[in-house]
Amino acid sequence: MTLQVNGKIIPEKAVLAELKRLMDFYGQHMPREELGRHASELVERAREHAIGTQLLLEEVKRRHIEVAETEVATAFADMAKRVGGEAKLAEMLASQGLTHEQFQASIRVGKQLDTLVARVTSTATECYEEDLRKYFEEHPERYMAPDKAQVRHILMRPASAGESDKAAVSSILMGFKQKVLEGEDISDLAAAHSECPSGKETGGSLGWIARGTTVPEFDQAVFDDLEVGEISDALETSLGFHLIELLDKEFGEPLPFEEVKDSIRELLTHERKGNALSAFVAKLREKAVVEDTGGADATAWESIFDSFLDGQKPS
Repeated sequence: MTLQVNGKIIPEKAVLAELKRLMDFYGQHMPREELGRHASELVERAREHAIGTQLLLEEVKRRHIEVAETEVATAFADMAKRVGGEAKLAEMLASQGLTHEQFQASIRVGKQLDTLVARVTSTATECYEEDLRKYFEEHPERYMAPDKAQVRHILMRPASAGESDKAAVSSILMGFKQKVLEGEDISDLAAAHSECPSGKETGGSLGWIARGTTVPEFDQAVFDDLEVGEISDALETSLGFHLIELLDKEFGEPLPFEEVKDSIRELLTHERKGNALSAFVAKLREKAVVEDTGGADATAWESIFDSFLDGQKPS
């Protein structure tokens, strides 16, 4: 894909940065599965945001928005402190091919954009208690404590991706299952054979895990297929093959409004300011020349979604 705004090419990394930012934000406010269902929408929004950012940069220049050099210096010092000192920051910048001056310039531009955005969104509607409660009542599925399960497992990885190696590992795990059914402790088998760190450390125990924090196949087996006390057949996931024992399971209940209202306020405030900014950018876009040689393709960003949506994995 190639995006151009008033003749300036928008680099793909700018869209990538917007996509990661959107995923990080909305990942705090909706279940992992729901976020995944909005993949195409998020990619499209990331592209639109990247276009909007370029239009805002042009507006910053048109309005001659400036920021105090002390603000830039303070931000630079804060960043140096966060990464372990100026020498460490210089090392990081050098690895990215950036000079001290270029990094300061990027900070300055960011501050200028912040100033413009603050002005544009200052008229966004305030969120009141009734707004928060209405949203809470209309989206109950987003404010549930997650289902939890207590499991033990054995993880084994085939020597290769070949079917014969996969079959060999599957056969070994099914042999372990038979031993457990005959009375052998799965903890001992995990300690001796599992390739997951939990094997030697905790006898295969993963403790309590929440729905949505493991790879999809593992998640489904634990929360949808197995009953408490059951042991799975050999299960293939992206991590290898598993033998899973479900020890206990608890189903999530609705979270109280008071516990989540601050999160809802953050979400609604973000959306209302976003709407105000979008309306402003739309006016800028009316006068701009935007060229787009390719539409949003969520599959092009599949690896990004995979890494984000996989969450914690049992390995």
